[in-house]
Amino acid sequence: MKTILLVDDELENLRSLGEILNRFGYKVIAKPDGRSALSVVQDHTKVDLVITDYRMPGMDGLEFLTALKQVAPSLPVIMLTAYGAVETYLKSLSLGVFEYVNKPVKAKELGRIVKAALDGSDPGQAPGGGQAAPGVQSMKPL
Repeated sequence: MKTILLVDDELENLRSLGEILNRFGYKVIAKPDGRSALSVVQDHTKVDLVITDYRMPGMDGLEFLTALKQVAPSLPVIMLTAYGAVETYLKSLSLGVFEYVNKPVKAKELGRIVKAALDGSDPGQAPGGGQAAPGVQSMKPL
């Protein structure tokens, strides 16, 4: 079973996203902030994927991503945000984020993106080379 580290300061998001990921068969470690999430990885807990919110108090998603990549550079990260901005998107890509997704995200789309991240494939492509599912904000460079 794959383990996903879920980071969001909004407890309702932790609960609902955690339930969705559990239904897809993933083990979820939920943390309310970047510092406590970083300690999970630093403690060598097995984590296969990180899903983090961008806007959090204290350590925001980009600061968390920067610190995380120093500890686990190959760990894939999905950044969720309700405040999509081109500058944030470009910075997250430069830091190696796998996918940048605008909230709210539907369960089916989240499942597809998580599977792509765990498989190491392009989340903007549907099976057979098609485009991303309708409603999914897949922001890849042109």
